[in-house]
Amino acid sequence: MAININRLLILILILLAVVCYGKVHLDSLKDDRSKYYNIAVNKVSDDGKWVVATKVYRNNYDTAVVLAAGRSVLRTQVGTLTKKHQFSFVKDGQLLALGQGKAMLWNLTTGIQKELKADPSGSGSENIIQSGVMEKGEKYFLQTGESVLHIYNAKSALLQRIEGVQYFRECSSESVLYIVKKSGRETQLVKYSGNKLSIVYTTPGIIRSMEETPSGSFLILKEETSVAGDSNSPSQKAVFVDTKKAELMFLDIGWVRQEEYLRFTEIQNGKAIMITGITHIPTEKGTVDIWYGNDGNLEAKQEGSFQTRYWIWKKEGNEVRRVSSKRFSTVVSLDNPNYFLMFNKDELQNYSTLFPPVHGYLYDLKKDTYEDLGAMQAEVSVSDSGNHFVYKNREDLWVLVDTGTLRRVVLMKKDLKKGYFSPDGKTIIFESSNDLWKYDIETEKFTALNIDQENEVKVITKDETDLYPESGYNFKRSVMDLGAPMLLLITRKGTIEKTFLKWEKGRIKTLMASSSSNITWHKTDESLNKAVYVEESLNEPPRIVYKEMGKEKGNIVFQSNTHDKISTLIRRDIISFKNKEGTSLKGLLYYPIRYTEGKKYPMVVHIYEVQSRNPNQYLSPLNNFPVGFSIRKLLEEGYFVYLPDIVNESEGVGWSALDCVESSLNALQNHAEVDLMNVGLIGHSFGGYRTDFIATHSSRFKTYISGAGASDLTRMYFSYNETSLTPFYWQFEEGQYNMHASYAENKKIYNENNPIENVHKVNAPMLLWTGKEDKRIVWDQTMEFYIGLKRNKKDVVALFYPGEAHVFTTGSKAEKDLEVRIQDWLDYFLKGKMGMSWIEKQIKKDAF
Repeated sequence: MAININRLLILILILLAVVCYGKVHLDSLKDDRSKYYNIAVNKVSDDGKWVVATKVYRNNYDTAVVLAAGRSVLRTQVGTLTKKHQFSFVKDGQLLALGQGKAMLWNLTTGIQKELKADPSGSGSENIIQSGVMEKGEKYFLQTGESVLHIYNAKSALLQRIEGVQYFRECSSESVLYIVKKSGRETQLVKYSGNKLSIVYTTPGIIRSMEETPSGSFLILKEETSVAGDSNSPSQKAVFVDTKKAELMFLDIGWVRQEEYLRFTEIQNGKAIMITGITHIPTEKGTVDIWYGNDGNLEAKQEGSFQTRYWIWKKEGNEVRRVSSKRFSTVVSLDNPNYFLMFNKDELQNYSTLFPPVHGYLYDLKKDTYEDLGAMQAEVSVSDSGNHFVYKNREDLWVLVDTGTLRRVVLMKKDLKKGYFSPDGKTIIFESSNDLWKYDIETEKFTALNIDQENEVKVITKDETDLYPESGYNFKRSVMDLGAPMLLLITRKGTIEKTFLKWEKGRIKTLMASSSSNITWHKTDESLNKAVYVEESLNEPPRIVYKEMGKEKGNIVFQSNTHDKISTLIRRDIISFKNKEGTSLKGLLYYPIRYTEGKKYPMVVHIYEVQSRNPNQYLSPLNNFPVGFSIRKLLEEGYFVYLPDIVNESEGVGWSALDCVESSLNALQNHAEVDLMNVGLIGHSFGGYRTDFIATHSSRFKTYISGAGASDLTRMYFSYNETSLTPFYWQFEEGQYNMHASYAENKKIYNENNPIENVHKVNAPMLLWTGKEDKRIVWDQTMEFYIGLKRNKKDVVALFYPGEAHVFTTGSKAEKDLEVRIQDWLDYFLKGKMGMSWIEKQIKKDAF
């Protein structure tokens, strides 16, 4: 067959042009992002003098900076470390660092560094796999890949060498190491304390794990055993080690299969321990999969089901007793060996809320009686002795229960959030959106603590134990001591501005605060007089600050991204507006870099929900969430970027969005530099849904970009969410869509807020995108809107990315491709840039 050489050459040139075009644009999006990094504080010394922080770049995090907190900003950086990931502080200002099998000790005062050799003879491979300190840095330890643990004093003198180490645990006291090691055919639990090594327990079995109870009173061993003469029937047993008396206690709970997971919940600091046995039953795959309308455990269709059994062990007398649970699937400790909360998880589960209420019963183990508590929310706070607890009822009011008398008191004060009992159990402190409130159980009266009567107050220093871990339920022993210093957090309403207060005996002092900045991380010393924190602002990259009580300003220990000169040029206005129902809202308007007064600029509007709470965030080039949307990049390219608030009102989630967005645009009429004839709207996920809806009703936008949004509410309402493993209708009735009614109760509001119903009214080009592995908002919701636009002969391009989920993989080809195409699309429609072949395949030349 003859080949047309001219046509072939033309085709090759076109392909090369497309490849080069893509490469040029990908390179242009780099924006020197490789130079930018976030900072993560790894370690702060107990005295607050030294800090280790890692520079987290987009593609690596192998560089750490070592800082002296008390020095002036020009002298704070002691040095850097590369490829180290474990850090500990040893006595006399020494830093122990481990990474890639090598450890070093760095005297931060003298600057002397030395590589540590666990085997001074040099005969070993020197693969050090773990390091740490004990006794507040008086000693440090190194474990090698040859299962040898070396313990040294702060002067690096070898104190102990232990062979055959499988794993170890440092107790909360920091003065004891418990070590599991092999000795011949046996396994030993060894205790290292002081300079002594003692054998605590020896067994022919395998000690699979050890854990310490929250109070530090017990060490719990899970040991693999086997039936005599039958090595194919492995079982397990639990051994309790009294850490104070060094006594062993063996539990007689019968035969426990190896695959049964044992969970331990400490009661009253070690007076008792509740044991929960959990067996996973995989989903059976047969000829047919049957779904029942009254099934309250649809999650089991994918996850399988779980069988549970319960025991209570009492230290006094080493007594074990089975807790009967035939009537109920779930038994929760109330931090009292005699009282338990019981319920069936699926009894009230109709999937209209993410976390359903439960029908709770108070079980008295001594009397073998049940008290019906009725329906309750899955939130419980328990006193230190377990004599009282509070739970939230369906009316969102706290109910106080006396476990001994069964007396219940409904606390009629509203807007009470988390509750904490005093150590003596006589009072409860409640967080709220206006102050802390103290409730006296005897007098039944509330008293404000007068911390801040205008803003939300939260307790940071508290004593809590999770009574039902790994469940999603908030059942906790919650205690706070008003006689001890407390760290409180005040959050100004409508913002994320934070003030950290030290509250001590009724006196309040400010430790650290943010008004024009964000505090993103913090750590205090035990006295609450010193703090190290990370803050950022609109015009300042993240920095580490050291602050002492009584001093007006903190000491900047480290300033990240000092090369960033663009952030100082960023300008932002806070725009106030009201929707048609009179609700006061805000929008964040960011100006183009090197903005010139009198010149008009196009604008990109990004929507989701309320976005004005964080006006001080640092606009790092690394921030591009949602995928393809970077405020910084758009500002550098000469766009205004606008983030208006959206709140749901009575007309429904779509109409509310349209009202808020168009009202926010009306508030910009006096901003002559904003070219309101060249405005694009962009949103992802919930913002994608709202973009779809607004596109079907508005004439204010020149183009739309919608990512992974719901386009057909009716179909989505009646679908199964493979992320939460539940029907989707809960999210519409009481979740994010907040319709406050089922579809059957109010079809009108669902239909009127459904984008697909008016897809034929879209009057501007749309770019749609999604990942084909998206299980949260399934990808065919995007396909459906595309089909609707195509059928009605609208200008649309849809991008479907195989292998990508709701959020794209960082650094993936898909992420980079989408960034390029979104920028192309905006430039094409809002700036009139031509030559975008992939766009012009759809858009006619006379489209403008």
